[in-house]
Amino acid sequence: MFEGDPAPTQPFEEIVNIRSENALGETAKRLVPWLKNTKSDYLIIVCDPRVTSPELRAAAQALHGGLGKDMLSKLIIVNADTPAENRRWLKKNNMDDLVVFSDEKREWMRAYTALGENRWSMTMFVIADERIQKIAREMESIVAVKVIQNAVQAMRDRRL
Repeated sequence: MFEGDPAPTQPFEEIVNIRSENALGETAKRLVPWLKNTKSDYLIIVCDPRVTSPELRAAAQALHGGLGKDMLSKLIIVNADTPAENRRWLKKNNMDDLVVFSDEKREWMRAYTALGENRWSMTMFVIADERIQKIAREMESIVAVKVIQNAVQAMRDRRL
C-alpha cells in the first residue's frame, strides 16, 4: 500500500481488543473515523510484527509521554503480542490509557502491507477520509514522536 490508496476497513474487524480478548468485528465502526460519521477525523496506527518488540515498546513510551492529548487520543498500537502480554506490559509501565490491539496472526499487518520485504520493522500509518494519508516504514523509536507530529501536520495541510 502507498499514500493515497484506499484504506480497507475489513482488517480492523480482525484485530483483537486486549481487554475483552475478542476480535473487534462490528465494533470496528467505533474505531475507524469514516465509519463512525466523523469524516474529518483521522487515526494514527503504529504497528510492529515482532513479538515483544523492544523498539515498539520504546516508541510506545516515547509517544505516551511526547504526544499531546489530541494526537494520543487518535493513536492505536497494533502488535503481534498476546492480549495478556499487552495488558501486563501496559500495567507495568503505567500506560493503561494507550489503545493497543493484538494481531497475533498478523492479518491486519499483512492487509496493510506492514510486514516489510527484507525484515520486519515498525510502521506508522495516518488514515483519514477512507485513504492512507501518510506512511512511515521502518520507523525508529527514537524519532517516533517527531515522525507522527510531522505526518499529522502534513496530512492536515494536504489531505489526499
